[in-house]
Amino acid sequence: MKEVADAAPPRISIGIAALTLLLFGGVFLALQVPVARAQSATWDEPGHITAGYAILRASDYRLDIEHPPLLRMWMALPLLFKRGIQNDLPSIDPRRPETIAFTGPFEAGHTFLYKRNDADGMLFAARAMVMALGLLLGLLVYCWVAEARGQRAATVALTLLLVEPNLAAHAGLATTDFGVTTFVTGSVFFLWRACRAWRWWNLTASVVFFVLAVFTKFSALILGPVFLGLVLFGGRPRSHSQVRQIGTIVAALVLASWCAAWVLYGLRYEPSTIAGSRIELQAQPSVVQAVPGWTALVSLVDRLHLLPNALSQGFLHAQSLAVSRPAFFAGDYSAKGWWYYFPAAILLKTPVVVLLLFGIGVFVSSRRQEPSPGLFLLVPIAMFLALAITSNLNIGLRHILPIYPFVVMVAAVGAESVISRFKRRTGATAVLLAIAALEFGVVYPHNLAYFNAFAGGPTHGFRYLADSNIDWGQDLKRLKAWMNEQKVDHINLAYFGVAEPSYYGINRTDLWGTTIPGVAPSAMGPPTLPGYVAVSVTLLDGVPFGERERQFYAPLREREPAAKIGGSIRVYWVETPWWRR
Repeated sequence: MKEVADAAPPRISIGIAALTLLLFGGVFLALQVPVARAQSATWDEPGHITAGYAILRASDYRLDIEHPPLLRMWMALPLLFKRGIQNDLPSIDPRRPETIAFTGPFEAGHTFLYKRNDADGMLFAARAMVMALGLLLGLLVYCWVAEARGQRAATVALTLLLVEPNLAAHAGLATTDFGVTTFVTGSVFFLWRACRAWRWWNLTASVVFFVLAVFTKFSALILGPVFLGLVLFGGRPRSHSQVRQIGTIVAALVLASWCAAWVLYGLRYEPSTIAGSRIELQAQPSVVQAVPGWTALVSLVDRLHLLPNALSQGFLHAQSLAVSRPAFFAGDYSAKGWWYYFPAAILLKTPVVVLLLFGIGVFVSSRRQEPSPGLFLLVPIAMFLALAITSNLNIGLRHILPIYPFVVMVAAVGAESVISRFKRRTGATAVLLAIAALEFGVVYPHNLAYFNAFAGGPTHGFRYLADSNIDWGQDLKRLKAWMNEQKVDHINLAYFGVAEPSYYGINRTDLWGTTIPGVAPSAMGPPTLPGYVAVSVTLLDGVPFGERERQFYAPLREREPAAKIGGSIRVYWVETPWWRR
């Protein structure tokens, strides 16, 4: 592609850009650091951190194969420099690799953080590495919008990015969701630049971000079709044929990804240096039944040793887990999900002002030609949403988090269109951004539990969605703070999470349905009454239960709680049994 003859690009002041980005970085960290310190571990964090540490310290890839290793290694990097870490990895050696794939991340992660080490210190160190990616995402969004639409639109986009609660909720968690979001944005941004100006650095940067995304989360493979579509319809090449352009990009993506796979897995086929560590999920009848086509393909890849064993098996593992998972939507339950789950989640969990501005931005972008990035913003949204709609995995908006930087940028285009209609544009800009900040302020610092006015706000969100949309185990630490404040020395606890209550000094009785690793069902029972009963809202919604067990906590849903801990735990004072005996 030769450089496209565009209209004069917007003038960019380096000084204003630097000042804006510094201000963004300061406010971003000021918002994220207190939340990262206040929250207990969410469901996936201990497993991610432990798996990353096992890779870096012992070159052991077995612990958590559901996602590729890159971001886990990034998050665990600070732990290499922490003294006194007690490693529990030898305890998994006698177990079959297939068993480790299904139960290892939660058990080993819980033990590694909460039984052997300083969980809060390790969590914050890993979360800080994700916050660094938040700064990178801000830089990418600002540069893209500034280059395409000017610095005022870029400032609006950066502010909307800062106060978008779904992005904010995951920007301080040691999980893969925010990392893949950053890398997807970078890959499409540099592809847009490559389609405008065919330069080696644009293509190289796009390929690098593509590789980072793919080896952070398997869902990023959807970028392959996204890239092909955008190269076919998003640029206006002049000196090269489209066949050659597509061939160059495909070759670069495939070669870079294949080389990166072997480098990331230590140039070794086996998942570990321990004998007998090879994983063979294709020998599991449940996996074959769930995804027969993928099983056959992965078996062939393994026979030929085309990819590291942990990578190919991790992909198969992820596909099999996505076939069926307990899900909840507005009082309904399903293991297969609903096609409208993610569109509904977007409407319920995205700030109203962002939704309105996004609608305007779509209309404006559809009417413009380059250098507007319209197609490059809308196609990734459409492709990720299409992938989610066809999936049975309906457990959280985080699975389509990569669309949100694009939504924010389209919303910024809409905001620019609205602002341009006012004589006092600075004032109009301030009003729009103030409304967005106000919507964010309603829920902060409980960002994960954000629901907009369509859902009745955060208080009523649990009636529509559960799991990582609102309750991911993040408020156990806040429960202890409430107990200290109210001088409550014992709590009856039904906790949906993997953090350890005893680590925070919580004296409790474990109720039926509690998911704390290491707590056997035989150790769970009815509450000690009269007393306080704390129940995670996912258990109130009955998501992990069968129909009969679901009725146990159902009567509490309609009671007014004595306290609401963050957005995920309800505390009730109970005198007598509420359930049928």
